[in-house]
Order: sequence, then structure tokens, then C-alpha cells
Amino acid sequence: MNRPDEGQLASLDLLRQITDRHVLDQLLAAPELTRAEIAARTGISKPTISESVRRLVSTGLLTEAGRQVGRRGRAGTYYQLQDRVGVALALSAGPDGMVVETCDLRGVVTHRIEHEVPHPAHSAVLGPILHDTAAAAVAAAPGPVLGWALSVAGPVDQHTGRLVQLPDSPFLLDELNPRELVGQLASAELLVDNDVNWAALAEHREGSAQELSDFFYCYLGPGIGSALVAGAAVVHGHRGLAGELAHVRTDGPGGRSLRLVECFAAWDLLEPGSRAIDVPRLTHLLESEQPQHRRVKDEVVQAVTGALCSVTALFNPQGIVIGGPWSAPGGIADLVADRLHEQAEIDAEVRGARLDAAAPLVGARSQAVRVAQQALLAR
Repeated sequence: MNRPDEGQLASLDLLRQITDRHVLDQLLAAPELTRAEIAARTGISKPTISESVRRLVSTGLLTEAGRQVGRRGRAGTYYQLQDRVGVALALSAGPDGMVVETCDLRGVVTHRIEHEVPHPAHSAVLGPILHDTAAAAVAAAPGPVLGWALSVAGPVDQHTGRLVQLPDSPFLLDELNPRELVGQLASAELLVDNDVNWAALAEHREGSAQELSDFFYCYLGPGIGSALVAGAAVVHGHRGLAGELAHVRTDGPGGRSLRLVECFAAWDLLEPGSRAIDVPRLTHLLESEQPQHRRVKDEVVQAVTGALCSVTALFNPQGIVIGGPWSAPGGIADLVADRLHEQAEIDAEVRGARLDAAAPLVGARSQAVRVAQQALLAR
């Protein structure tokens, strides 16, 4: 009897790896499955699947999850991923506070930590909060962190992961390097991006921009943020500062040429002692029918429209998605859409964002889970 040569053994090993990956793929998509169900889903024979399941159980990746009930014939055994295989972490830091979510490898949130953050914030205050909440989440996780992502309210240098200080920042008043602070807590590389980029990614994957491969996301909140998505990927620019719509010059009060963010200072619509827009006061103004308020509302619509006209001329996106807490009051998004259609040399469809204020965390969570799944499948 001839023994298999090295080439045959390598081929058999590759086939086993491919089968194991198919099994793991199915259990990343469903909470628990029997061997027969996995075989039916993959089109691979049940004996081959059974052998793969035995291997994955012996290596600690899978565990039994109970027996089938309420059916004729031999009851099958359910299998699921082991909890200790690994987790994904999604972190968010902004004016609403610090949040860390622990997710299993299917993206289900299993644990959540919240911590208040004063704003505007300094790195001396935000840094320890970020470190302590991340450390607590890592310590409580049932397995290693295979992927994690941080959303932060501020521009991020993509070469270094450092938060960059810009004039008129409504949240962080100086610089911060999250990777230096928490990167040593897990072996996986910490992904860091600003909150609007993560929100745009979430809108593309789960929101109103799912069929748009090229679009511009505009966030109207305490700060005015934006993100450019091209080829289904966020465009960061040389230092990660692409899409700073707040600093685009536009038609301000009285027709003056101002940066968009400067217009709100001219309207006296900033929070006292801050560069953040006073959203409650602005919302009241946008919903008011008083003549002086309607005049300012018209100026707000024109200022935002003027900035977006520059966007459509430069980038020619398939669409523009407008979200944020003051995108809806007074029908602002619809008014901007109508005026953009009238004034833009290159028009673009305008849509309202579908996801709520949690969109940045949704985007970070989605990417962290994807990275964690890829790490598992690469074993």
C-alpha cells in the first residue's frame, strides 16, 4: 500500500482548512446549527462536516449547545462558537460620553460600559477615562480581543491614529493618541477614526446609503462634520482631514463670505464659552414662525447649501446624506435639498440619514466585528 506523498498531504490539509472555514462561516451567521444543517447550507457531505466539527471542538473553537427536540428520528446536536474564542470591542468618545461595547463574533452586544465625559474636553481628562473603560472591558471579556475600533468626535491623523487639534473644535481642545493609551491592552491593532466617518460607514452598510458607492455624508450637530465615501470606502485625505465641511467658505449672514462654522458665531448660536453649536436653541429657532427667526433660518439653509454646492462641484457624488440632531427640525434637510437643486451647477440627490445618534458606534462595531471574524478565520 502506497503512502500519500507530501503533496497529497498538503492538499488534504488545505481541504480540511477550507471545510473548517465553511463551518465557521455558517456559525458566524447563525447562533447554533447541527452538523446536518451545516451540511445542507454548505453543500458539503455530512461525514466531511462531522469530521470538521470534531476537529473544531477538539481545538476549542466550537462547543455543544444542546440537542434537537420535537422531531422524529435521531436527534441532532447543536454546535456554537465558544465564548472564549474571542470578542470585538466598539468604543465611542464624544460629548455624549464614553461608551465601550463588547460583542461576540456574530456582532451581538454582550456587555456595555458608559462613562460621562465633560465637554469641551482636554486630553488630560479624556485620556484616563478612555484607558480605564477600555481596560475594564478587556478584563471582563470572556476571550481575547480579536478586533476593536474607536469612534471619537474629532479629526484623526490616519498615519498615527492621533486626534488632531483644529480651530473651533466643539469637543477635544488638544491632541490625544489613543493607540499609545490603550493599544497595549490587546494584541489586535486599534482602529481609530472620527465619529462622522464611522457614521457614514454605518449608513452605507445599514442605513439610507446602502446602494450608493459614492456619497457625501453631512452631520449637523454641535459640530458640523462630514465624510466622503468613494468606492464604498471612506476617503481620509493625506492626514485624515478630508471632508471638513465646517471650514468651507460659504454665504454667511448678510451675504458675507465666512467659513460655515463662523456663521453660527455670527448668529450668536454657540454654547457659552464653547465653539459648539447650541443645538436646543438652534432647534427652537428653526421651528419658530417668528419673522426674525425665519430670516435666520433662511440664512442657515443658504449657508449649508452654499457649502454643499462646493462639495457637488468638486466630488460629483451619487448622493448626499444629511443627518444629525438639527437636520430634521423645521424641515432643514428638505429645504437644503430644494435649494441645492436650484443652485448647484452639478446636482446630487439628497437623502435623510436613517440611523440615529448611535450611528458612529454602529459603524465602529461593524468594522470591529469584521476584523475579529477575519482574525478567527485566519487561524
